[in-house]
Amino acid sequence: MMPFVQSTGCQLFLGGLLALACGSTAAADGPAFDLRPQWDTNAPLINPHKGWYHHYPDNHIEKYKIAQDKDLLEFPGMDHVYLRLSWAYLEPMEGQFDWPVIDRIIEKWTAHGLGIAFRISCKETGTDRVEQQFATPKWVMQAGAKGVYYRMGKEVGPDGPWEPDFGDPIFLEKLEHFLAAFASRYDGKPWLRYVDVGSIGDWGEGHTWAGSRKECGFAVRQRHLDLHLKYFKKSQLVLSDDYVYALTNPKERQAECDYAVANRISFRDDSILVNSYLQGRSDHFTVRSPEFFAAAYLQMPTVFELEHYGTVKKQGNWEARPDSSAAKYGKGKKGPEYFRGAMGLLHATYIGYHGYAHEWLADNPELTKELLNRCGYWFFPHRLRFSGALRAGARPVMEMNWENRGVAPAYRPYELHVRLEGPQVFEQVVDSGNQHWLPKAAEPFVEKYPLNLPATLKPGAYTVKFKLHSREASRDVFVALRPGLLDQANYYTAGTVTVGP
Repeated sequence: MMPFVQSTGCQLFLGGLLALACGSTAAADGPAFDLRPQWDTNAPLINPHKGWYHHYPDNHIEKYKIAQDKDLLEFPGMDHVYLRLSWAYLEPMEGQFDWPVIDRIIEKWTAHGLGIAFRISCKETGTDRVEQQFATPKWVMQAGAKGVYYRMGKEVGPDGPWEPDFGDPIFLEKLEHFLAAFASRYDGKPWLRYVDVGSIGDWGEGHTWAGSRKECGFAVRQRHLDLHLKYFKKSQLVLSDDYVYALTNPKERQAECDYAVANRISFRDDSILVNSYLQGRSDHFTVRSPEFFAAAYLQMPTVFELEHYGTVKKQGNWEARPDSSAAKYGKGKKGPEYFRGAMGLLHATYIGYHGYAHEWLADNPELTKELLNRCGYWFFPHRLRFSGALRAGARPVMEMNWENRGVAPAYRPYELHVRLEGPQVFEQVVDSGNQHWLPKAAEPFVEKYPLNLPATLKPGAYTVKFKLHSREASRDVFVALRPGLLDQANYYTAGTVTVGP
């Protein structure tokens, strides 16, 4: 344990690393420590169950391929790889599954501690590969499933992209067999962050804007949701807001949203800073359906997706170039402002730049760290105080005040590890209560943690330390305090107390 010297009004570690409890006040019946002077809002916190994700593959097998492993491994807060790929890659012949197509990616990145998320699509818009023209495998069409070659609302020849009838019974039968096999292999894997329902619409987004432009009705959409719910019983399901918004009937939209949330299906937004959304939606950062996310985020993590970053830059919308839609309709707001605002409206836990990791990070190094902290939860401890006698065999209560400055709750329970280091070492693990620490609360959340000091605890001066820990992820949870307060075991030091006999 590092040595300390006495200083008036506070304890100081040698080397100027740490000023503890300066300005803190003692409660009537026990010591108290004001942690607010120790806040750090700039240090990036690499925490479980939140953070950045990288699209790869993205609609075809090579898109956004990672040039160097360090592009992801050195990216602050990279949480998972998002595999968005058509069904045809994985079942090229009926009942014959080519799982190595994705298993190679899964095995590589999970070995580095990253998670995986999926969207398997049934309609793409390219034609340069058979898996793009027939995102639903061609053998499904040959088995009798109905569909038409469409592009931008018009029927095209057989060289165009094939759009299945998403309610066709043969299509649904074959899709169900695939989902059953897919879920039996991957559902409930500890690295699986979520499964994005992608079985309807262009790129799996739930709309047919680039295809037939025909509405796929409420009953068919319910059928697709039910198929996913039938087989994915352990993993989080996620739904593009387009899946719901593509319904033109407002009552059906609301019913679809309600059904999703009632069945613990969350939402993602695929279209922040899409050029066509800037007109008419700039005032709310191009978020079209914030009400869907407001309904979901208190229970489940939501997902943010930027329009392809390269496209946003090319169109001038990231920098609000004078000739860009962002400049024309957005009152000069630049890309970072859109990202911040949309992330808040979506209450996003997972965020994606939708491009090449090295390009994004080179362009936006500080923004990357800022958004990492703000996505999901971001915990600030205000005060730590004791009530009751601090002596051997006593049962004091340690009270802590917590604030969440993120945009969402933490959806998993985290333990609070309390540690006293002095003549002996005492440690106790309690439930932190973190799951109800909602963002933007009017007042900090007050938690009271009863401690059981052993009768054999030796009297003397003890350093008070604490940390949050995720037992599920086997990872510590960092809070917005100066990194200099951390010891080698990731405990934060609050101050020094005296334990009596």
